Amino acid sequence: MSARRALAVAHRGDPWASVENTLEAVRLAAGAGASAIEVDLRCTADGVVVLHHDDDLRRLWGRPESVAALTLAELREFVPAVPTLREALEVADGVPLLLDTRDPAVATAAHAELGRLGAVTMFCGAAEAMAAVRARDERITLFLSWYGELPPSEGVLGAVRPQYFNPEHRFLDAESVAYWHARDVLVSCWTVDDADRRAELLAWGVDAIIGNDLNGVVKSCAERT
Repeated sequence: MSARRALAVAHRGDPWASVENTLEAVRLAAGAGASAIEVDLRCTADGVVVLHHDDDLRRLWGRPESVAALTLAELREFVPAVPTLREALEVADGVPLLLDTRDPAVATAAHAELGRLGAVTMFCGAAEAMAAVRARDERITLFLSWYGELPPSEGVLGAVRPQYFNPEHRFLDAESVAYWHARDVLVSCWTVDDADRRAELLAWGVDAIIGNDLNGVVKSCAERT
């Protein structure tokens, strides 16, 4: 099942070359040969989908405000560099975005925005958010992100119907990769910045690797034939 070249997925754009989840990070990832670009989503107080990981602006921008408490105009006044989903799609230059959220409301807002734009992309994130997208779209590609050692229940799998199972890489081994492949589910993992670990995962047949070390991820995935 995994003879194909693995996807090299940029984590939050190219965060080692620019600030994560900015247009520059997305542009650099697209130019560096990423197969897809994972970006994190939030919604502003007036319902605009933007790229940002944290609840608030402290870690990246040194401000205490919550993204959800600000309108887009207010957010732009405080932090002009936070882009909208629409802007990110434009600069990705055809490289698919992998839209990451744990929030069903944000996920459905993003899916609606894609419909207005006529854009096709992919989603990853927590089960509830992915189930909300699946309920709206039977054909869209979903990565079911997973955050623990125990596997998802059959109920979760039935609601999400993911094309990819997407755990943290430390929860994978050769047997678990083979298990998901036997169920006709591809395997992705995050966040892998060690070359030896990437080689091990790829030897097991992992189908997509998400990483900050974008050049390393692209090189490792290209080396698997």
